[in-house]
Amino acid sequence: MKKNVDWRPFADRLTTLAKAEGHSRFLDRAFAFLNDYVIVDSCAVFKVAADKVSGAEHLCTFGTLQADVADKLAQDYISNGFKNDPMVQTALLTPRVRVRRLPDTQYSRAYRSQYFNKAGLIDKITSIHSSKNVLFLVSFYRIEGHGVFTAEDFKDLERLAPIIGRFVLRHIRISRGNKNLAETYEDRIAQLVQDTTQIFAHLSARERQVCQNILLGQQEKDIAQQLNVTLNTVVTYRRRIYAKLNIGSKAELFQLALISQT
Repeated sequence: MKKNVDWRPFADRLTTLAKAEGHSRFLDRAFAFLNDYVIVDSCAVFKVAADKVSGAEHLCTFGTLQADVADKLAQDYISNGFKNDPMVQTALLTPRVRVRRLPDTQYSRAYRSQYFNKAGLIDKITSIHSSKNVLFLVSFYRIEGHGVFTAEDFKDLERLAPIIGRFVLRHIRISRGNKNLAETYEDRIAQLVQDTTQIFAHLSARERQVCQNILLGQQEKDIAQQLNVTLNTVVTYRRRIYAKLNIGSKAELFQLALISQT
C-alpha cells in the first residue's frame, strides 16, 4: 500500500516535529508524521547491550497496536527474545545507522510465532543505531490488514527511519531528564551552527547566520528582512551554503543538523 504525498514541505515539517521533542504528545506526532509518508502500524524501540548478555531495555512502543499486546511483546523480548533476534546479530555487524529488513528465513519458526504471528504482525523494518557498546533498535511493523512493506516503502523508510529514530531517542533522553527540556530547539540549532568544531564551521559568519535561520523554519523573504539584505542576497548565501556542505536541498540541510545533534 502506497501513499501519494508531497515531499516538498518535508524540512519544514521536520522543524515542527523537532520543536515538539520532550513533550507528552511527541510520539503521537512522530507517528502521524511517519504515516503521512509510509503506512506503519506500530513502532517499538529497544536498547540492547552489544554483548547480548548485559540485557535489553524497552524504551517505548507507539502506534495502533493494542497496549496490552505491545506490553506483552516488549516484556517477552527484553526477558529473552533479544538473544534470539537475528536483527541484533545484524546490528552487531552494522556500523552506525543503517536500515535493515530481514527475509523470513532468518527468523526461527518459534521467534516468528512469538513476535509476529501472535500479535498479527507480518513485516518489520528496523533502523539500527549503534553507540559504543549499545545498540538501539527502532523497528517499524505492519499488521495483516495493510500487507507487507513494498520495495518502494523500504526505499522511503531508508530515508525516514533513521530520522524518526534519532528524534525518538533524543525525545526519550529529554523525557528522562538526561537532556534539559528548557534547552529549546532554537537553542540547540544556534549552538550547533555557531560551534566552530562542527560541520558548519567552514561557513562564513553570515552564511552560518542564514543557515541558522533556515533551520529555524524561516522563509527567505523573512530572513532578508531580518538581516536587512535583499532576497537575492539570501538566495546567494543559501546556494553557497549548499555548495560548501555538498547538499542540494533544505531537507538535506536539516538532516545534517539532525545527525550532528545526535
